[in-house]
Amino acid sequence: MARYLFTSIDGGVSTPPYSSLNLGDHVGDDLASVAHNRAAITKYLSLKKIIFMNQVHGNELVEVDSESSGIITADAIITQSKSIGLAVLTADCIPLLIEGERYIAAVHVGRKGLVSGIIPKVISELKNRGEARLRSWIGPAICGDCYEVSIEMYREVIAIHPQAATTDVQHSLNLPRAAQSQLESLGVAVENFEICSVESPHHYSYRQSPTTGRMAGIISL
Repeated sequence: MARYLFTSIDGGVSTPPYSSLNLGDHVGDDLASVAHNRAAITKYLSLKKIIFMNQVHGNELVEVDSESSGIITADAIITQSKSIGLAVLTADCIPLLIEGERYIAAVHVGRKGLVSGIIPKVISELKNRGEARLRSWIGPAICGDCYEVSIEMYREVIAIHPQAATTDVQHSLNLPRAAQSQLESLGVAVENFEICSVESPHHYSYRQSPTTGRMAGIISL
């Protein structure tokens, strides 16, 4: 059975505006502080290492193992290796963690990733590898009340994902609800924590403050 964790802003050594458990090494924070925070989480979870992605809002999927190193540019990673963690960094996008009987996955789902089909791509890959029963967790992400976009962008997204709709007046996108609906339609059990990263004082939010840290969703076997 997999173990998983969604981090908050608390418990690290980063200083404002990244205080305190920033795990993103691309946001302007002191890299020594980020390294300390990552090492602390790795130790806390009793893992050999945690693999982070260079996320680009695409739908690239990469398989990793305990020997993987270097920069992994992708928005989804999968593994069947034990003692390593898979991490997805977020500050409003959806951190999606998936467990099968042999494989696990960490997936970065933003608006672009949702539209480009990253969720069905990952689920298809896992099913092609023999995973018949999958369950997933949706961590803290921007909610439908807070993610207002242009009316043009709103209509473009809801044409593909109707479950993301709010109203034409509000023209905000409910990405977690759309992701949950898509996962369920693919036969994946879902637990959606329904924590809004904008509204919560314990989570980073890029929309609330563009200079901010990154949380992580982490899963391991």
